[in-house]
Amino acid sequence: MFLHVPAALRVSPPRLAVLLTSALLLVAMAGCYNQPVRHLAGDIIQIKAGVTTREEVKAIMGEPDSIRKVSATVEEWTYQEVDKSMWQKTPVVGDAFSAKGFTTVTVILEGNIVAAARYGTYVKDELAWKEDCKWQKVEDKPQPKDSSK
Repeated sequence: MFLHVPAALRVSPPRLAVLLTSALLLVAMAGCYNQPVRHLAGDIIQIKAGVTTREEVKAIMGEPDSIRKVSATVEEWTYQEVDKSMWQKTPVVGDAFSAKGFTTVTVILEGNIVAAARYGTYVKDELAWKEDCKWQKVEDKPQPKDSSK
């Protein structure tokens, strides 16, 4: 008692092995990418200078990536998020590609209260306009000599 499989659906054993291996790799790689995602732009709008406390900042933003002691009562907390390109998000080989840029949030705390919060972005190709504007370069031309002397 054999099940009859139409010829169009038959796959050779080597090809079946490649298909199964590929499917298993895709499933395994999909499970590798589980880093938490920050949304700094959305988080910073919840922080109000003079109102938000240190504990509320931690609840909203989480632990800062770096803390700098400015003075005895002032601290600067920095949060950073890398804007990954599609290729950089690829498991296993993604680290070989560079990021599109990054986003930072800086929170200044005076005592236990937020004194200021700043949001900034940097795009890798931000300064590429210099390469695009080469046509504007003015070449130095020799000045005519003054013959009146």
